[in-house]
Amino acid sequence: MSEIIVIKIGGVASQQLDSSFIEQLKAWKAAGKALVIVHGGGFAINRLMEEKQVPIKKVKGLRVTSREDMTLVSHALLDIVGKDLSDRLTQAGLENLQLKSQLRQLVRADFLDKATYGYVGEVTGICTAPLLELLQENKIPFLASLGYSQKGDLLNINADYLATAAAAALAAEKLILLTDVKGVLENGRVLPELTIGQIPEKIAKGVITGGMIPKIESAAKTVQAGVAQVLIGDDLTKGTLIHKG
Repeated sequence: MSEIIVIKIGGVASQQLDSSFIEQLKAWKAAGKALVIVHGGGFAINRLMEEKQVPIKKVKGLRVTSREDMTLVSHALLDIVGKDLSDRLTQAGLENLQLKSQLRQLVRADFLDKATYGYVGEVTGICTAPLLELLQENKIPFLASLGYSQKGDLLNINADYLATAAAAALAAEKLILLTDVKGVLENGRVLPELTIGQIPEKIAKGVITGGMIPKIESAAKTVQAGVAQVLIGDDLTKGTLIHKG
């Protein structure tokens, strides 16, 4: 199997993809890399919730999600963001498959903290066989940030956490957390690299805050699981590189 790169695309970032993104994917494919894409869709979820006048609440950067909210969440992720991303890659000549019905088999999850977050999940397992089969067929699999509990509950999963689990399970060479910021900022400047040992101090000092906390924590877990590098930024090749040090 060729080397695997897992790319997580945030909701806002998915709306700002330019020709350089597509060209980089094509360059990696030409070099024999296998690509897996995991995507979120916070902007689309927010828009639907605002239209339906559903309150939006977050705790420690994670969306509090009721059982009723899951209909809106899954619609936003699968039918709006995921479909748009898949269509764009198809138009660019990149073979891909948006995984929808397969999610129940692919992503096993459990409630993160039902009392605090509701129907928000943490990944307990990734079934890699269907993903590896698609990669062997030279396709790019798409995973929305959803998973299923053992009892069949559909759960909203932070896309950074899902990308972490996928990268670790696939023994990927690299995880890229593509977001709408240039990387981890300190005093207005992007930190070119960050070792996992420096992370607790940066969080304690308020350098890393809000939605960046789950990203950085995901990056650390991914590196500890054996993925050599995690890149956080608004570009596939530039940003803050997280490594063991």
